[in-house]
Amino acid sequence: MCALIKLQHFFRIAAMIRTTLTGVKIMRQARPNRQGAEGKAEIAISRLAKPVHPVVSQIAENLAKVDAMRIVKLTPGFLKASSEACGAQRQPVTKPGHPTAIGVSLILDENCEEVQFYEITSAVKGHGSAMVEAVLRALPRQWKVLVPMDWSGGFWKAMRRRHRRIVLL
Repeated sequence: MCALIKLQHFFRIAAMIRTTLTGVKIMRQARPNRQGAEGKAEIAISRLAKPVHPVVSQIAENLAKVDAMRIVKLTPGFLKASSEACGAQRQPVTKPGHPTAIGVSLILDENCEEVQFYEITSAVKGHGSAMVEAVLRALPRQWKVLVPMDWSGGFWKAMRRRHRRIVLL
């Protein structure tokens, strides 16, 4: 059994390595594109988050349609969406100031009907406002939109001028 595992491991490595005249060159296998046919991102829903509130489901769908989004992850009371994922559990990257990622993380409270923008990052100009507008399009009028901390240097003030529903704390 152990020899079979070692043999499988050898063939897996051999498939990634190509010998050339100049030496050994490691070939990276391209990861399959996880986006659907219409360009939507993959939406992963935790078993604990089911059943999903219809408003939260619409937020996830709208964020999946934003250009460059690759993964939307939904857990109880929390939603993360990003163009990049990290780690074995493929957590979406939403750290503010990230040099290449485009992402947002939201704290969701269906009982109080609130959405809090916890983290947002956009390496490409224009994607930040696209993510905010995707969230706002999904929300009914009675839902509150909160920004607990503004470290953006003016982004949320500009969003507040465009969308009067946003409350800066």
